Amino acid sequence: MATTDEMRALLQTYLEAYRDKDAAGCASCYAPNALMYSSYAPPVQGRAAIEKVHRDWVSEGGSDKTLDIVSAGSDIESSWCVARFAEGDPPSEGFSLNVFERDPYGTWLITVSSLSEYQR
Repeated sequence: MATTDEMRALLQTYLEAYRDKDAAGCASCYAPNALMYSSYAPPVQGRAAIEKVHRDWVSEGGSDKTLDIVSAGSDIESSWCVARFAEGDPPSEGFSLNVFERDPYGTWLITVSSLSEYQR
């Protein structure tokens, strides 16, 4: 099971790639067959599709994106977290639910991600 620190480290890697406008770097944080659901794009599956969606997102901004874990948990085989995100001025804000599992090499990756925009 991933610790909150391990989940935070992977999300920090993702955040740095996002801020650097590196769509491939963002997608590398996901498992090869990961699923991503979002208020901002149709559902996608697989790293290539996740990278393609991120190419659009990072081209629109992202240098000020924040991502903070607000809740986390785990069991023997997987872990999860809810993270709050924000970017832009005025900020686009929301929450993501992320499920993490280890790949065959022992690396934690996101296997499912669901992003929901928060409307004030």
